[in-house]
Amino acid sequence: MNFSVDKDHLFDVLAGIQRVAERRHTMPVLSHTLLTVKGDTLTVVSSDLEIVIRCLQPVTGSESGSVALPARKLFDIAKVLPKDNPVKISLKEGNYVEISSGRSHFRLAGLPASEFPEMPDKPSGDPVPVDSELFCRLVESVVQFASSDETRYNLAGVLLECSEEGALRMVATDGHRLAMVEEKTSGVEELLSSRRILAPKKGIMEISKLAESGSGSIELSASDKFLFASKGETEVWVRLLDADFPDYRQVIPKDNPIKATVDRNAFAEVLRRVSVMSPDKVHSMKLSFSGKQLEISSVSPDHGEAQDLLEADYEGPALKVGFNGRYLQDAITGIREEKMMLRMKDEVSQVILQPEKDTSYLAIVMPMRIF
Repeated sequence: MNFSVDKDHLFDVLAGIQRVAERRHTMPVLSHTLLTVKGDTLTVVSSDLEIVIRCLQPVTGSESGSVALPARKLFDIAKVLPKDNPVKISLKEGNYVEISSGRSHFRLAGLPASEFPEMPDKPSGDPVPVDSELFCRLVESVVQFASSDETRYNLAGVLLECSEEGALRMVATDGHRLAMVEEKTSGVEELLSSRRILAPKKGIMEISKLAESGSGSIELSASDKFLFASKGETEVWVRLLDADFPDYRQVIPKDNPIKATVDRNAFAEVLRRVSVMSPDKVHSMKLSFSGKQLEISSVSPDHGEAQDLLEADYEGPALKVGFNGRYLQDAITGIREEKMMLRMKDEVSQVILQPEKDTSYLAIVMPMRIF
């Protein structure tokens, strides 16, 4: 294997696969990235067995071959190589690679390419183009609601399904809160016509990062085991979670008659200020509704307390409800209207947070007891 490549192009490719390479995996080869040269194309692959990323990069002066190199160390080398000089990489005996640029020379130990896991197949059928900005917007609205507890396997991902109106719907919950968002886009029926896809949190975020890169749409397709995404010269496979997502429709309250309407940005700012004094572990806050105002307060046993007032369009009995402030801040992420509503039943029932007019997004947060 022997090739030359632009330093910035090599750096960009390696930066895009760093998050997937596992540094502490029981399989040492998974901390490596696979480099394969065929013709005038360099293929770079990184995998943790759950997510696979493949990038293609044109090269010159190439000689075919492949080797697995330590992903982090290779990236660190690419980061410090001199600018305005091509990078030359040559495979030597014993899976060693020589890297040179200008007056800089490195010798890096690798592993045989045969030890690297086999690539999964692409799903059959034509991929569905989805607007990149729309996809990122949906993911951002719900992904923080997915559980980070690995023992709650069926809650550790984002559900993708086709709504009754043919929209792309995403749902996530960790058992204490839930977010649901949907938007109309063409091709959803072909992608999700007869199935629901449960993609792991880390995997759906990798696809979102791919969607953010450059302009244009992202192309999606799915098989029984993988969600596949491609954009430009980069492809991502995400292994689906083999678990039953809970029936989220049963969690959505049917009767929350008490409503408070507030300015979305003002509410976010008050939460941000009051959170400075909320206890570190539980992030507890108290929301007190009375008359035409909402008081938000927090108490830290070690440091003191904070309170702030916010105008609210509220008609109902005086109500005091405790929440995890972080959950409320995450819920606001999916609201893009100027005004938002909090719909409640009492001090101990779930609250619904949603835009005042738009019905495509809602978040549900369980209250917490504050003494």
